[in-house]
Amino acid sequence: IPPIQYLVPPFSRGARGDRISNIGGIMPPIQYLVPPFSRGARGDRISHIGGIMPQLSNSNFHLPYNPKLTAIAKQMRQNPTPAERKLWQDCLRYFPFRVLRQRPIDHFIVDFYCASLKLVIEVDGESHFTQQGKQSDAERTAILEGYGLRVIRFTNVEVLENFEGVCSELQGLIPPNPP
Repeated sequence: IPPIQYLVPPFSRGARGDRISNIGGIMPPIQYLVPPFSRGARGDRISHIGGIMPQLSNSNFHLPYNPKLTAIAKQMRQNPTPAERKLWQDCLRYFPFRVLRQRPIDHFIVDFYCASLKLVIEVDGESHFTQQGKQSDAERTAILEGYGLRVIRFTNVEVLENFEGVCSELQGLIPPNPP
């Protein structure tokens, strides 16, 4: 499944802040992989139909956060799957960088999130192997990658039966000169 692509907004800002139309032939519309919404510096939502996606490295950028998912995420942290529990208890809890469990990002709750590495770790159960599950995961991954995040997926079976391999793969993601 190809990643979701959104059209560049019809207007952008010039160096002085004036609007430059892409429709008038100055700039042809280009397609970029960006999520449909982000949060501005004040926390307001910016539509990518009429706004420009901020860069993740910009200190004013914050990942979109849906406070309505907080209670669900808390409940999911209290009742993890056996694979999530094992990965957390025996590996990610002692990871060299802070890892958050069941973190709301946009309108998703990701299993694990490491902000320092811009990394999302997902542990997938059987529901992810259906045609609908695969399509949903592909769309979700495309949106998260649009925020500059790297998404890595493991199956429950991989975590439970090849735990050392999973931990080695995660350790391999740590850069030689950490941020």
